[in-house]
Amino acid sequence: MVGRFPVYVEEELSGEKKWEFVLSKIESIDPAVASFIEEAPDGTFRVIGPFRVRSGYALVLSSPLSSLFRFLVLNVPRVMNAVVKPERAYVEIYDKKTLFEDPGVFALKVKGVNSFSLKQLKEDMKLFLGEEIEPNFLPVSAKNLKSGLVVTLRTLDPQTTALVRLSRLCGVGKNRRLGLGDVEVYRVVE
Repeated sequence: MVGRFPVYVEEELSGEKKWEFVLSKIESIDPAVASFIEEAPDGTFRVIGPFRVRSGYALVLSSPLSSLFRFLVLNVPRVMNAVVKPERAYVEIYDKKTLFEDPGVFALKVKGVNSFSLKQLKEDMKLFLGEEIEPNFLPVSAKNLKSGLVVTLRTLDPQTTALVRLSRLCGVGKNRRLGLGDVEVYRVVE
């Protein structure tokens, strides 16, 4: 089980402040896990946002590492206002098998960066899911926008589809722990 879910806070936290706030809450649960998160490779744990909501702000916690995500789902709601129910805003939970869906055309909207690396995602796939693959895809288009980059590609096998879907959880680029390089993945209906 991997994914992302929101925690709700009253004040707007961004940059290092949001990272330190969430990390301090995790440290109050288990200092060893907080230490692991600090030393883990970029993309292992991400704090995305803030997003304005009705009564404050939402920070989205994301992890492609199954054991860490399970820890977060089971423990974070005890110390923070969190919602971990499927079908709710900002909640995405995947079983490893559901990442490997049929090939198709996908549009990836990458926020805050102007480059996209399948090499980085390939390394993330090996690190987080234990799968070593060679991406099999056809590029369709790439557009630079003010807010980032939109890449459209056709995946040719379920492993490459999983690679694309994994980008949603671990992000792309540098300094991903602060939510930079967040990716929205859309399946294009043909």
